[in-house]
Amino acid sequence: MGIDLVAGGHSKRVKRTVPRSDNVYLKLLFKLYRFLVQRTGSKFNAVVLKRLFMSKTNRPPISLHRLIKFMDGKEVN
Repeated sequence: MGIDLVAGGHSKRVKRTVPRSDNVYLKLLFKLYRFLVQRTGSKFNAVVLKRLFMSKTNRPPISLHRLIKFMDGKEVN
């Protein structure tokens, strides 16, 4: 006899909503980008916020070339 598990024992994929690191600078960046995502409709800010949630091993690097490509054609204040 087996145990009836919901969805056959598979758990839903859970997305992080806060960084688990104790790094103060990372937490400040998190607060800044969360504010920017809420106040602006920028996809770039949303991508940066998503990357800040990731663990250190899963956090992909972003190159200077990619940053320049994102900012191409945008006005710098």
